[in-house]
Amino acid sequence: MAEGICRDPGLELCGLIVSSSDASEPVPENAIFRLWWKLERRFAAKPMAAECGLFETYLESVTKTDVSDKASVLGLGADVVIDLSVDKRLDHLAGEFRYGIWAPSVIRDGVGNSAMHAIVKASPVTDIHLVHVSGTNQPRSVIASAALNTKFVVSRNHLFMCEKTVTLILRELKRASLNALDMETLKPAPDAVKSTGIADLALYSVKLIAGLAARVIEKIATKAGLRPGMFFLKTMDSDISGADPSIMQPHTAPSNEYYADPFLWEKDGETFCFFEVFDYATQKGHISAGRLGDNGLEDVAPVLKTDYHLSFPFLFEYQDELFMMPETCGAKRIETWRCVEFPHKWVREATILDDVIAADSSLVQIGEDWWLFTNISTDPFGEMNSELHLYKADSPAMTKLTPHALNPVVFDTRTARNGGRILEQDGAYFRMSQDNSHGRYGYGLNVMKIDHISLNDYRETMVRKIEPDFEPGVIGCHHMDARGDKVVIDVRRRVGGYGARSRAERSGGVGG
Repeated sequence: MAEGICRDPGLELCGLIVSSSDASEPVPENAIFRLWWKLERRFAAKPMAAECGLFETYLESVTKTDVSDKASVLGLGADVVIDLSVDKRLDHLAGEFRYGIWAPSVIRDGVGNSAMHAIVKASPVTDIHLVHVSGTNQPRSVIASAALNTKFVVSRNHLFMCEKTVTLILRELKRASLNALDMETLKPAPDAVKSTGIADLALYSVKLIAGLAARVIEKIATKAGLRPGMFFLKTMDSDISGADPSIMQPHTAPSNEYYADPFLWEKDGETFCFFEVFDYATQKGHISAGRLGDNGLEDVAPVLKTDYHLSFPFLFEYQDELFMMPETCGAKRIETWRCVEFPHKWVREATILDDVIAADSSLVQIGEDWWLFTNISTDPFGEMNSELHLYKADSPAMTKLTPHALNPVVFDTRTARNGGRILEQDGAYFRMSQDNSHGRYGYGLNVMKIDHISLNDYRETMVRKIEPDFEPGVIGCHHMDARGDKVVIDVRRRVGGYGARSRAERSGGVGG
């Protein structure tokens, strides 16, 4: 967090408020939970060291003020104090600062309590709040919130919440520096989460064992070729508003693979589908394409393979040429590829962003402006589901990208991640987005109407939600695309079973 403040030209870290009497790391209050916490932190949730060169240089000359020295604290001239302690000793000074005191709920509610509460209550998401403190024992309000997908290990869930809180704090500091933070309209903060008790620990231990068992079973099923969590495609003649997943035509991978992230493209009067093919054996994806014909998805063949994972083959035209911007997070960059022989031959064209873990990037022209929507990881977990980042591009070549002033413009695992291209209908623009809640990747699909877009603001409204309840065995659906009179989605099953080719291979019917 401190490094992020040092790197932002609109922010200044004016001092550190420290306590000479308590230099230890905050720990849970409950003694039994504290012992369990230390065990988990040792084996399951070790924080990763961050490179903080600017902050380390800053520490050489920083003013360090004791929390008990009121005059020195006020002498720092701060607009806002970020309180990362649990003792609330500064609350009585909140009125002295322009924006008061900000306290992350993940710490203010007691270490581990919020993380535990989300697990034992089986919450669809884990909420984090940046709380505004206005004084001692005064009602709390919320500066901003974010929703995260819950991790089933409490210490990892807590650490994940801490990492994401950094992004939340930095975004709201930028909002304040732009005078875009309205302190008069803040909503009341939810009640503080109660401390973890024996009953919570007992229920958590049961859920932890169940979670570990489920992952072991999934690995065994993967080794056995049963394709757990398998995605497959469905198509129908419709537009996005009339698409009904329950009556769509299915298209399933014939071997130990799955199909996901489909994009449609029309060429010479025919409709082609480009999609990810994920190999369970190698745990890596590549891009294939097929033609939608009378017999379903025909002539399926690989069109792009690399030594790193590929998915989400977003397609766009520029200067009468066809380009693909697939997900290349494994290479830590966003790439574009140019088609030299449709649909099977592509060459790498450009690197759009480098040294970044990004997923599911989509480009769209709205009015006169081009916008790049992408999901970027800002934490050591490499998580790309909860943050939507926006850039204004100079052209589809994307040689110059201007980041949105308030990235991430969406901070919610239920709506942030792109689930297809942005579609225009009757002058309105609709962003397909994923719902990655309920502890599951690809739980559901949303249609989000873009209400406003600029470099200083972004607003959207959900107009449709598709949940995995339209047929037995389905546990998710997370991507939709439309072209002409056809719509395609991907759907996820709990167990896909052996593919037709896999069955033949196992019985000796294919090959030698």
